[in-house]
Amino acid sequence: MRHYFKAAVAAVCIACTCGCNLVGFMAAPTPHEKQVPAEYNLRNTESKVMVYVGEARIGQIPLDLRLRVDEMVRASLIRKVRIKEQYVLGPLEYATLRFAKSAVEIGREAGADLVVYVWIESFDLHQLHSAGYFKGGIMTRSVLLDTASGQVVWPKGADAKPAKLDFEIQTRGREAAIARLAAGVGHCVTRYFYNCPGTEFRWGDEQRDFDKVYGND
Repeated sequence: MRHYFKAAVAAVCIACTCGCNLVGFMAAPTPHEKQVPAEYNLRNTESKVMVYVGEARIGQIPLDLRLRVDEMVRASLIRKVRIKEQYVLGPLEYATLRFAKSAVEIGREAGADLVVYVWIESFDLHQLHSAGYFKGGIMTRSVLLDTASGQVVWPKGADAKPAKLDFEIQTRGREAAIARLAAGVGHCVTRYFYNCPGTEFRWGDEQRDFDKVYGND
């Protein structure tokens, strides 16, 4: 009888252990459910947000690239960050902007509370031997500005948030290549403004070595 009792106790212990492991496994988040916490949460904000895309050297960045980056950052604020469309201000008239004004001044004039300031530090686009095939890259730095105080509210510290994207080949011409770079910038800038699913955080054209140097891993 004693042997039967020991066997029954052992069976109950094994069942409990397996059950706990199973519950723990089922409760653990899947890779898609794991999220990278927002560094500055803008989800459902009612602050008026404006996007301003600047350039490191005046006249060195094509206007159509600045416009497309502006478009994709605003689209990501609406679709991914989920800011209501009425709080994301329309695109600026970059062709008529006065360069003497700062991003904060431009934001105040537009009625914005916050300015997502993205400046393009470098940009390369080369046509390959085959017609319609391009190789390209872009590097940007971004901050979030409060127009009332004129201060940077994101990221913390003195440095702007960098992003570097490159691709070896893109078909369908220059416009498609510009769109690809702009889409990457739009994601890489806005992913810090909401709890981004872990599987969606990285962008395919990102340079991982650059990320390690600047601490974006």
